[in-house]
Amino acid sequence: MNYQKNHSKLSRLDWILIVFTASLLALTLLLTGPFVRVFYSMGIMAVYSDICEKDSLLVSENIDLHIPGGLSTLKSDWFPFVMTFHPGNSFGYSVRKDCSLTILYNFPAFSPIKGCSKLYDPESPYYSSFYGAYLVKSNEPYGFITDEDGRIVGVNEEDTAAVAKYDYKTLVLSDFGLSYEDFVFDFKATNHEENITYAGSNGWYKIDAELTVSGCAHEKSSFAQSYLQYGIPNFAFEEPFAPVKMYGRMYGKYIEEKKTSVFFYIIAADVQVLEECDNAILSKSTLSL
Repeated sequence: MNYQKNHSKLSRLDWILIVFTASLLALTLLLTGPFVRVFYSMGIMAVYSDICEKDSLLVSENIDLHIPGGLSTLKSDWFPFVMTFHPGNSFGYSVRKDCSLTILYNFPAFSPIKGCSKLYDPESPYYSSFYGAYLVKSNEPYGFITDEDGRIVGVNEEDTAAVAKYDYKTLVLSDFGLSYEDFVFDFKATNHEENITYAGSNGWYKIDAELTVSGCAHEKSSFAQSYLQYGIPNFAFEEPFAPVKMYGRMYGKYIEEKKTSVFFYIIAADVQVLEECDNAILSKSTLSL
């Protein structure tokens, strides 16, 4: 009789230990599993973006520019919110012009299975894709053609493409380990439109383009700061950084009173992704001074 009583107590203790161990294991998986890595990225990038914004043209020029993030749509194919980065005058050095740059950007959502952004997935229509806005402050209307009286009469394709090229080359792919010598960026405009109404105002120029750009697929060889936001690459690929065909769209306008050019942009691996992003997200942006 005593043996049965002690055995019964031991069984209950066993169950307690099993439940505790299982709960501890579940908590460990919850905190370290690939499906939660997006939350680490969100926490880091929310703080870092806020720091960058304080030094940006948005603050110095008192420009209120809001671009919706991935949470604005039910599909959530993009990161939850748009971030700000301010490389400052380094862009001007690269194009040999006296100008300053601020970037607003968003990238493809994280895969809950792979634990990193689909930015790295060559099979995804969101491969190597971004959207957002570039703000370039310069005494001259950067990215635009002017007549003898200083009036804007068109868009300078080479200058506008140079901003996206600098972004991919210097800020994204070089941090992943791609050398400048191996970087590929070809830009060909396919459509021009003038006096477009966008982001709540008139006078925008629109350019559609086809690009060939070095892709983001690669294998981690050492730590890169960019892994804090995109995650560590975890998708299969055939060749690292292999050039890929992309589709681009840019809306540009020069704000005379701020001496600042604003370019809304989308670069996507799939033309349908570009159209969906423009219609459902980027076109909902607001700009006020």
